[in-house]
Amino acid sequence: MKPFACLFLLGIAISACGGDDGGGGTPPPSTTIAKGTPSGDGQTGVAGQVLAEPLQVLVNQDGVGAAGITVTWLTTAPGADLAPTGTTDAQGIATNSWTLGTVSGPQSAQASLTGASGSPVTFTATATPDAPAALSDLSGNGQNGAINAPLAEPVQAKVSDQFGNGVPGVDVGWSATNATVSAPTVATDASGTSSVNVTLGGTVGPVTIIATAPNLAGSPVTFTATAAEPGPSTATISVVNDQFQPAALTVAAGTRVTWTWSTGALQHNVVPVASQPPRSGDPANAPNSYQFRFDTPGTYTYYCQVHGSPLGGMRGTITVQ
Repeated sequence: MKPFACLFLLGIAISACGGDDGGGGTPPPSTTIAKGTPSGDGQTGVAGQVLAEPLQVLVNQDGVGAAGITVTWLTTAPGADLAPTGTTDAQGIATNSWTLGTVSGPQSAQASLTGASGSPVTFTATATPDAPAALSDLSGNGQNGAINAPLAEPVQAKVSDQFGNGVPGVDVGWSATNATVSAPTVATDASGTSSVNVTLGGTVGPVTIIATAPNLAGSPVTFTATAAEPGPSTATISVVNDQFQPAALTVAAGTRVTWTWSTGALQHNVVPVASQPPRSGDPANAPNSYQFRFDTPGTYTYYCQVHGSPLGGMRGTITVQ
């Protein structure tokens, strides 16, 4: 065989073995996954119900929609539902219907394809409460308070859907016996709460507060409270070296006044100028205290036996109105 013929055949053999492309052969297809158009992302729907639009992803291989590719779907919201897998159609699109979870608020779902660029693809949605279904006691029940005074805490009822989510914008009616409420009707807020302030009446004894929302399970809801005579007011006077602080005090009848010896106060007592109280006893050092309830209106002057006198020095006055 002539030399040039041998070289020609050798070249054909090398070309057939792919020597010119470095031995890589045909590269694998480049696979991507992304949201479809439309994608179904960012929807708002009712908790526990199917979203209006399905979720869609597009799988491409070398830029062309790939059919027959299995996509894995996942959502972790309580009560939510998605088909766990789906297969792309002739255009490379995989779809899934998303049933939202039963807890209102933001939720998410994912579509995954192992080895694909862009995986996983995340979708979000917002679940709103279902229709109002029930009325219940939330807080403020069983309080005690003084007659003719407001209760310390508001009284609150909750409107919820079948899953327990608070439902906003529902009118709740309020009424009370031996008390008054701040408003006869209060719509529920974003958390499903309707709240009123309650002022007790002038009669000592039990109080009933009622919340009503027609056609809801649990309605009406009854709250109770107890109205009592007001307890004594209190006031404090500090006993320091050479003075009472404050030296002059005005209080209402029934107020309980406490004299408290400050740290380092030595040999002090409370002695009345006249025969009426207050009178603490012999001089004493800190720590010490003395208490007296002033029920009768009038002016009460007192002094420290060691550091004052009926005329001056360490002396104080209490005016009872």
